[in-house]
Amino acid sequence: MEFIRIWTEKDIKEIQDHMLIVDDKFGFCPGCKQMGIALADLKQCPQCGREFKYMTSREKGNRGFNIVKWALKKLPHLTFVDAEDYDNLTGKKKAADLFNV
Repeated sequence: MEFIRIWTEKDIKEIQDHMLIVDDKFGFCPGCKQMGIALADLKQCPQCGREFKYMTSREKGNRGFNIVKWALKKLPHLTFVDAEDYDNLTGKKKAADLFNV
Protein backbone atom coordinates (compact mmCIF):
# COMPACT_ATOMS: atom_id res chain seq x y z
CA MET A 1 0.00 0.00 0.00
CA GLU A 2 1.29 3.44 -0.93
CA PHE A 3 0.55 6.88 0.51
CA ILE A 4 -0.70 9.64 -1.74
CA ARG A 5 -1.77 13.16 -0.86
CA ILE A 6 -5.35 13.89 -1.95
CA TRP A 7 -6.91 17.33 -1.77
CA THR A 8 -10.59 17.82 -1.08
CA GLU A 9 -12.70 20.69 0.24
CA LYS A 10 -13.62 20.30 3.91
CA ASP A 11 -15.12 22.56 6.56
CA ILE A 12 -12.19 23.44 8.83
CA LYS A 13 -14.53 23.68 11.83
CA GLU A 14 -15.59 20.04 11.30
CA ILE A 15 -11.93 19.00 11.27
CA GLN A 16 -11.05 21.11 14.32
CA ASP A 17 -13.91 19.62 16.33
CA HIS A 18 -12.78 16.06 15.63
CA MET A 19 -8.97 16.33 15.58
CA LEU A 20 -6.48 14.14 17.46
CA ILE A 21 -2.80 15.10 17.56
CA VAL A 22 -0.41 12.14 17.66
CA ASP A 23 3.26 11.81 18.51
CA ASP A 24 5.45 8.72 18.54
CA LYS A 25 3.44 6.84 21.19
CA PHE A 26 0.45 8.79 22.43
CA GLY A 27 -2.30 11.21 21.47
CA PHE A 28 -3.29 14.70 22.56
CA CYS A 29 -6.86 16.05 22.58
CA PRO A 30 -6.91 19.72 21.57
CA GLY A 31 -10.43 20.04 22.98
CA CYS A 32 -9.69 19.40 26.65
CA LYS A 33 -5.86 19.39 26.44
CA GLN A 34 -5.67 15.76 27.67
CA MET A 35 -2.16 14.38 27.06
CA GLY A 36 -0.80 10.84 26.96
CA ILE A 37 -3.87 9.19 25.43
CA ALA A 38 -3.28 5.55 24.45
CA LEU A 39 -4.03 5.11 20.76
CA ALA A 40 -5.18 1.48 20.54
CA ASP A 41 -8.78 1.37 19.25
CA LEU A 42 -9.27 5.04 20.14
CA LYS A 43 -12.56 6.49 18.93
CA GLN A 44 -13.09 9.34 21.40
CA CYS A 45 -11.27 11.28 24.10
CA PRO A 46 -11.44 9.40 27.39
CA GLN A 47 -11.73 12.70 29.29
CA CYS A 48 -14.10 14.96 27.30
CA GLY A 49 -15.73 12.49 24.91
CA ARG A 50 -14.66 14.31 21.72
CA GLU A 51 -15.20 11.97 18.76
CA PHE A 52 -12.02 11.60 16.72
CA LYS A 53 -12.34 11.47 12.93
CA TYR A 54 -9.04 13.11 11.94
CA MET A 55 -5.47 13.05 13.21
CA THR A 56 -2.29 14.99 12.58
CA SER A 57 1.29 15.05 13.83
CA ARG A 58 3.54 18.03 14.40
CA GLU A 59 6.64 15.99 13.48
CA LYS A 60 8.24 16.70 10.12
CA GLY A 61 10.39 14.82 7.63
CA ASN A 62 11.14 11.11 7.86
CA ARG A 63 10.21 10.95 11.57
CA GLY A 64 6.82 12.49 10.79
CA PHE A 65 6.21 10.04 7.97
CA ASN A 66 7.04 7.11 10.26
CA ILE A 67 4.54 8.43 12.82
CA VAL A 68 1.90 8.67 10.07
CA LYS A 69 2.45 5.03 9.07
CA TRP A 70 2.46 3.83 12.68
CA ALA A 71 -0.62 5.86 13.70
CA LEU A 72 -2.64 4.73 10.68
CA LYS A 73 -1.97 1.10 11.66
CA LYS A 74 -3.28 1.83 15.17
CA LEU A 75 -6.20 4.02 14.01
CA PRO A 76 -7.12 3.04 10.43
CA HIS A 77 -10.60 4.60 10.80
CA LEU A 78 -9.12 8.13 11.10
CA THR A 79 -8.14 10.39 8.22
CA PHE A 80 -4.64 11.83 8.44
CA VAL A 81 -4.48 15.62 7.90
CA ASP A 82 -1.26 17.40 6.91
CA ALA A 83 -0.22 19.51 9.92
CA GLU A 84 1.07 22.40 7.81
CA ASP A 85 -2.22 22.66 5.89
CA TYR A 86 -4.21 22.37 9.13
CA ASP A 87 -2.14 25.06 10.91
CA ASN A 88 -2.39 27.44 7.94
CA LEU A 89 -6.17 27.14 7.71
CA THR A 90 -6.85 27.33 11.43
CA GLY A 91 -4.51 30.33 11.70
CA LYS A 92 -6.40 32.13 8.92
CA LYS A 93 -9.71 31.34 10.64
CA LYS A 94 -8.45 32.72 13.98
CA ALA A 95 -7.26 35.91 12.29
CA ALA A 96 -10.58 36.34 10.46
CA ASP A 97 -12.52 35.80 13.70
CA LEU A 98 -10.37 38.44 15.44
CA PHE A 99 -11.23 41.10 12.88
CA ASN A 100 -14.94 40.24 12.83
CA VAL A 101 -15.37 40.94 16.54
